[in-house]
Amino acid sequence: MISLDQYKLFLQNMITELEGDWVLIGGSLLAVINAESRLTSDIDLCSVDELSNEKRISLMKLAEQAGLSIEAINPAADYFLKQIPNWKNSLVVLQKGPKGNLYRPSLELYIRLKLGRGTHTDIKDCVSFINWHFKNKIDFNYDKIKKMLLDKAEYNAKINEILELLN
Repeated sequence: MISLDQYKLFLQNMITELEGDWVLIGGSLLAVINAESRLTSDIDLCSVDELSNEKRISLMKLAEQAGLSIEAINPAADYFLKQIPNWKNSLVVLQKGPKGNLYRPSLELYIRLKLGRGTHTDIKDCVSFINWHFKNKIDFNYDKIKKMLLDKAEYNAKINEILELLN
């Protein structure tokens, strides 16, 4: 499992040493922002632009420097993010660096990403991220998120767990 110190070292080195902007998603985002204590064994990280082979190798080197395996960088995350139309409009700055910036998804984008699979862990992650927004008094569009959830609830009963938070 990846420790918070490893996450922080890797991400700080990334925005300091690599050109480009990045999006942190999934359970790894929750760990970094202290939204919950769920441990992960990978980092769901996406390049805002296309990820060249050179950048991929650089990410692997930075992972090793942070004490992580090179497999810790999850390339599948990029696929899921880029399936969502206009996803770039839903990014929020998490950290600015001298060479790059680290973003997180808005609550709406995060839920869209998680509802694609809708596993028990995905639902728990959504609940944790909503609670983090409440705890940190970060506004979001209740009605829009509620509608998005209601549209999916008939296909996945677990979504009702998220809807209960918004009532």
